[in-house]
Amino acid sequence: MLNIIRMVIVFKLITELGEFVSEEMVVTTEQYLNLIELSKSFYNGGYDMWLPDGFLVASSEVIKRSILKIEIRKKDD
Repeated sequence: MLNIIRMVIVFKLITELGEFVSEEMVVTTEQYLNLIELSKSFYNGGYDMWLPDGFLVASSEVIKRSILKIEIRKKDD
């Protein structure tokens, strides 16, 4: 059985144009694991995400040369 833990995460898009960090999101362990699975298709196209100061849209050409990091900022134990 999966132990349900709540955590605060952000997406970091690291590109040759700079690093972009999403707004913080509160997710459960199950949601986090689902995001990990969804991120495996990250390189299949463009990408968009909410930022603390706006919205980012990146083309598939930029994404092919980028890294997506899902960072855990805080976790309930």
